[in-house]
Amino acid sequence: MTQPSEAQIVLYITEPQSDEIVLEVIKKHFEDYVTCDSLRDLCKLLIDTKPKVLLLTGDSLEKSLFIYYRTLEALKSYHLCDHKFVSLIPRQFEREAYEAHAAGIIDDYMIARPVYELHRIILICEHLLSELGVHVQDKEMLAQQTYFSKIDHFDNKLKQALKQGLDYKSQLQSEFESSIIEIENALERAVTRVEMEQSVDLDIAKLQETLSKIKSDQIRPELIKLQERAISLLEKTLDLKTAELTSGTNAEEATTGASTETNSEEKDKGYVFNRLYNQDIDPEKVLKEKNSLPSILVVEDDIISLQLTKRLIDKYKMQCDAVTTGRQAFASLTAKKYDLVLMDVNLPDTNGIYIVGQAASQQSLNADTPIIMLSGDKHKSTVTKAMQKGAKGYIIKPLQKSSFDRLIEKYIPKA
Repeated sequence: MTQPSEAQIVLYITEPQSDEIVLEVIKKHFEDYVTCDSLRDLCKLLIDTKPKVLLLTGDSLEKSLFIYYRTLEALKSYHLCDHKFVSLIPRQFEREAYEAHAAGIIDDYMIARPVYELHRIILICEHLLSELGVHVQDKEMLAQQTYFSKIDHFDNKLKQALKQGLDYKSQLQSEFESSIIEIENALERAVTRVEMEQSVDLDIAKLQETLSKIKSDQIRPELIKLQERAISLLEKTLDLKTAELTSGTNAEEATTGASTETNSEEKDKGYVFNRLYNQDIDPEKVLKEKNSLPSILVVEDDIISLQLTKRLIDKYKMQCDAVTTGRQAFASLTAKKYDLVLMDVNLPDTNGIYIVGQAASQQSLNADTPIIMLSGDKHKSTVTKAMQKGAKGYIIKPLQKSSFDRLIEKYIPKA
């Protein structure tokens, strides 16, 4: 088992005896794994910088969801690593897990009690690591060699076609990587020229062509590198523009200040993980810290609409939590009791109707919390479905003060 800071696969164990088979499979196929059995340890692993696949076990789907989303709620003020979440569930919860996966609440699931398909967990982990941009070329080549050694009984034409296809894929990958390097170098040269206050000549057509090819999550790291180069170029350009608009001593102070701030940020990157990882995060303590004011959750993926709604609510003596995705909403509703929820129908990772159904279930902390749908759909068909799931009503966006006043009067009389 690797060190926690190097782990890419995390197995959260709830019953050591029941989860032993899964652990043994992971041990045989992955070196960079770690196990944990507490929310505190899971919190520390999620603020690490390395991408991870989280395998959360439990005696029900609800249990694994609770563990994950309670952790997310506790870490709202932290920067989390890129990760994927897999529920390992007993067989009787397969239908619920399928619905949660279809709604984007979990990234994948597997029946692990009992384990029927021992190798499925390997495929899940490798697929999700690939989506996170973790791609080990040597391991893939070794797997290909092993595979070809086992298919001697295949027709020679088929084996030749397979080999030619793999060689062609490898050639395309090499050509793409060369294009990436060319653009990286061009951006680097552009940054240097901007620093020297010289004109910049970028092959925009080539840049657009290369970026248009980035459709696979396997090459996400290359995209991130390009983004960093482009951002650096923009920062340098903006710094120069600032200097041009500032005269005399003020200009010198502005550029010196910007440089000092940048250097400080660079130094921060060196120890920020150690500083965060060594913090003794107590998720239960964090989650118990509640405000005495009435609390409202706003779930809205449109940033402009969200800001307008939040600005309106901020005029009242209330605590307002705002989230933009279904997963964030699920995390908030799992960890905290609200007095009112304003829920958008369409969200980027799921839809508000599914969240409403989960929140209205008897086991939910917010089973009796009134949920009002925010909708731009005047035909009301989707809103009607949400009300059948447990929503109390709907409001056509954007939220107006008069409408909000009526909601307060009806659902929060003491506000």
